[in-house]
Amino acid sequence: MPKNEKYLRLAKSRKNKPLDIDLQKIAKEYEKLLHKKFSYLFQGNLKVDFQFKKENFYHLLGFHKLTDVTVVRMVETHQMKRETFFEYVLSGRIGLDKTDKNIVDSDIIVNICDTKKKSDLGEIKANRLAVFSEKNILELLLSDPVIDFEDSDKIFFKLHKEKMRNLNLFVGFDAQKNQHFISTFFLEMIADKFKIKKDGTPQSVIYILSRRIINTTNNETEDFMIKWENVRKELLELPCYRAQRRLKTWINSPHIQTIDVEYNIDEQQKMLKKYDKEKKKLQRLYHILELIKDLNGKDTKEHAILELMEYDIDAEVEEEIVEYIEKDAGKVKEQLDRIEHKASSLENKMSKFKQFLPELRLLEFEEVKYIYQQYLPEFKIEYEIVSQMIRDEKIYQKTLNPEKFKEYYNNYKDGMEIVYEEIAASVNPEESF
Repeated sequence: MPKNEKYLRLAKSRKNKPLDIDLQKIAKEYEKLLHKKFSYLFQGNLKVDFQFKKENFYHLLGFHKLTDVTVVRMVETHQMKRETFFEYVLSGRIGLDKTDKNIVDSDIIVNICDTKKKSDLGEIKANRLAVFSEKNILELLLSDPVIDFEDSDKIFFKLHKEKMRNLNLFVGFDAQKNQHFISTFFLEMIADKFKIKKDGTPQSVIYILSRRIINTTNNETEDFMIKWENVRKELLELPCYRAQRRLKTWINSPHIQTIDVEYNIDEQQKMLKKYDKEKKKLQRLYHILELIKDLNGKDTKEHAILELMEYDIDAEVEEEIVEYIEKDAGKVKEQLDRIEHKASSLENKMSKFKQFLPELRLLEFEEVKYIYQQYLPEFKIEYEIVSQMIRDEKIYQKTLNPEKFKEYYNNYKDGMEIVYEEIAASVNPEESF
């Protein structure tokens, strides 16, 4: 079959194929994001807030590229507002293959699918519309680190596993309004394109410390997340950070917790007991073998017989020493040395864990105070209360939003004050009357 005939047949089959992308469904996915305010705290206490707005939908998904499409022309010439464009897509009045004639200013309507800019439309469909969903956006907005881009302000990026290219969400900054805004979203065509600057050097990245999602309909926190390993890196210069640095020799984690160290100490103590039991058993066996060897010496025989009796072994009864005769005292000594070496190493490790545990407690307190005082600057946070909350697994095992943290903290504070009063009363009962 001639090449041009094959092309025409393929083109015809595509033309007759129903459109596989429903713009209205995409608009409904976007609508789910409208009442969420994203508030980020990045390293260095950089704060970035932004929202998905109706007017962002038009540019975010690339419709501005299709300049010959009737509704696009109307938006670009300010005859239709961008938020109105979104509302029409959401209500089904604008689709890929349809445009409600009552919303346009011309009898001749060019639908989105009829654009002459087929290459742009293909890119929009494949790299924007096909990969857009609330789920993908929310996952993308959890991705860390974030590119501190030279031409935009920030780029959230996440690898699309099927395509093996990054999904990118650009967040720009409007200097006049002094606010960030959602700029554009797409699956990149060249892998890792935006990780490299124009001069070939790597783009700088910044790390997320925390993120808060506020529901703008009731102004309540909908979701709150802290990346504790990144918060800890902010405290590198504190003397107590030494605990993280030194303990990382044994616990390979970017955020070592006291609960991990205490668990390790407990396990080490169990292991030391096991080693001690093995060591005593080998010491006994080695001593018996040495005494049996001494039975062959004139000067040592009598002493060996007496010593063996301490082990309830009668050296003159062959049946009682036969089980030891074939044992190699040298090999037993090697086993004993190995156990003693293991025990010594473990004792040294445990002593280091115990040594750095107080510093680690202080480091945990400092990072909890550091992150929550970004949201509660006037709220006083004390070491004893935070330490107790950490011991009770109220901090790291569950992420408390600032309001919940304050509530929990005050409850702990009130409870501890009652305990202190009861202790004081029991020590000085006359003062309680």
